[in-house]
Amino acid sequence: MANRVELTGQILETSGLRYTPAGLPTVQMRLAHGSEQGEAGRMRQVVCEIEAIAFGDIANKLSQGQIGTQLSVSGFLDRKSPRSSLLTLHVTDYELI
Repeated sequence: MANRVELTGQILETSGLRYTPAGLPTVQMRLAHGSEQGEAGRMRQVVCEIEAIAFGDIANKLSQGQIGTQLSVSGFLDRKSPRSSLLTLHVTDYELI
């Protein structure tokens, strides 16, 4: 089953580097995306914000990103928590643009 997301955007908010109870580095952020996408033979403006989270080495590196930093991220979607239906993008790779 596929669950792969690629998105470009900019950092709107960041929690700064934190650590899980197990000592794993983590960073949470809100990303803004804007693009034009084709749908049903027409182009449509897409504007959205998404919650994202990263762990480990990726979190260490992303935690140094400033508000407004443009980046391309890839990862997968999962629930924000076991009791929530809200989705969060788990970043497994990124590139500054």
